[in-house]
Amino acid sequence: MEAKHAALPSGWISVESGAVGTLVCGQSPPSATVNAQGNGVPYVSGPEHWDGSIVHLDKWTTAPSRIVPGGTVFVTVKGAGVGTVFPGVHAAIGRDIYAFMPEVGISPGFITHALRFTTSEIVRQAKGDIPGLSKEHILRHEIPLPPGDEQHRIANCVDELFSNLDAGEVALEQAQEKLKIYRASVLKAAVQGALTVEWRAQHPHAEPASELLERILTERRRRWEEDQLAKVKAKGQEPSRNWKARYKETTAPDTTKREALPEGWCWVALRQLLHGIEAGKSFTCEPRPATADEWGVVKVSAMSWGVFDELENKAVPIGAPYNADFEIHAGDILLSRSNTVELVGASVLVERCRPKLLLSDKSMRLHYSSMISRRWLRFALAGVDARHQMSQMATGTSDSMRNISQENVGAVAIALPPVTEQEAIVELVEDQLSVIDHLEADLDAKLRNAQSLRQAILRHAFTGQLVPQDPNDEPASELLKRIAAERQARARAAATEERTSTRSRPRRRSPVAGEARHER
Repeated sequence: MEAKHAALPSGWISVESGAVGTLVCGQSPPSATVNAQGNGVPYVSGPEHWDGSIVHLDKWTTAPSRIVPGGTVFVTVKGAGVGTVFPGVHAAIGRDIYAFMPEVGISPGFITHALRFTTSEIVRQAKGDIPGLSKEHILRHEIPLPPGDEQHRIANCVDELFSNLDAGEVALEQAQEKLKIYRASVLKAAVQGALTVEWRAQHPHAEPASELLERILTERRRRWEEDQLAKVKAKGQEPSRNWKARYKETTAPDTTKREALPEGWCWVALRQLLHGIEAGKSFTCEPRPATADEWGVVKVSAMSWGVFDELENKAVPIGAPYNADFEIHAGDILLSRSNTVELVGASVLVERCRPKLLLSDKSMRLHYSSMISRRWLRFALAGVDARHQMSQMATGTSDSMRNISQENVGAVAIALPPVTEQEAIVELVEDQLSVIDHLEADLDAKLRNAQSLRQAILRHAFTGQLVPQDPNDEPASELLKRIAAERQARARAAATEERTSTRSRPRRRSPVAGEARHER
């Protein structure tokens, strides 16, 4: 059926996709028959098999429920990948996949790009908590249809241009990975003292870290004593005779297997640099972010990627209890207590923060000594060594959710430089990271431009501006008439075959009819 559409190039028409192909619904095989050893028929269950360039076949089934031939177009119709369109292959397909089978004279490559170009229109029709598309959503979806030969020219041109874009994107993504490695190497060099070799040569008389640590520990004990006295005074009591003996001295880490440090540095346990580690609290929340005048609770994603993201929060319902003692402030160092195996223990320095944001039960706040540079401490915690220690000490059986205790966080070994060298490290690291940040932003922009360019290519393709038109091409309207005639012929043949099959089957006589003939 030809559909109504805006003006199209000469020889083009607008049609519902159901007029130029049929749709086969997937049906998942029994899970016990699915394997990764290559036994049976290749099995495609969802968009995870499509990497943007080729279909990866890594599952097979010995009891396929629905097999489709090559030359089809796969459309994901359920779940997070709904609307993903990719070239079909000979395979069994699961229930999350539909296979569109173009009629003779319709280019599968053209249909693939046509559905991709307008896929957002289809996805907008997806319904339900788990979005899903029906057969009608796809079959009644309008696509512009050029002459048959022009379809092939368009598909080939788009494929060539996309192939060039693919190569460019791969190069950009490789550059991104190299920058991640460079970022890690900068932090590693910083926390091992390699960045400040020249600085140490120019400042041979800097106070050694051992003396800094002694002052930190003295102040740590003084604050503890003040806190204890304040608590006793609040109760109207006098301190006991040996109350100072209750203070627990912090222990240094085991350094027998650790590398030697630069002159003036020393190994410390993180707890030695802290006045305490504060665990967050669980609050009643709604899934939506908090508005400016509401209290919110930060999600673990707010501290997962190196920079504090205050927008990653959940609102505390009006009237629900909250504790303002857990409010986050600029200058806080926060750490992820629960996260994936790669991100557990990830930390951020809060540079700025809107009011009324609370620390969640999946996070911690480090109360660090004012005698150290908080920016240096942030870099030390982000270094490869500290991150590896926290990942190794995290508990849990699932890679998607590991947990680290306050005790284990406090036990992380840190290489402590003199305080003046800490400031030098911060300056050098921030200079280099700013260059990396600039390059990463540039790469991100180029990748976004590549995606925009893909849409521009498709827009030109389906408005007749990508390849030259040939006045000798058979108009798409004639192709559509031929497809309709062939469909009618197939339908008549199927009906004739059904009638013939029905007549050839033996007729069962009812006992009553048989008895009546016998009586005559």
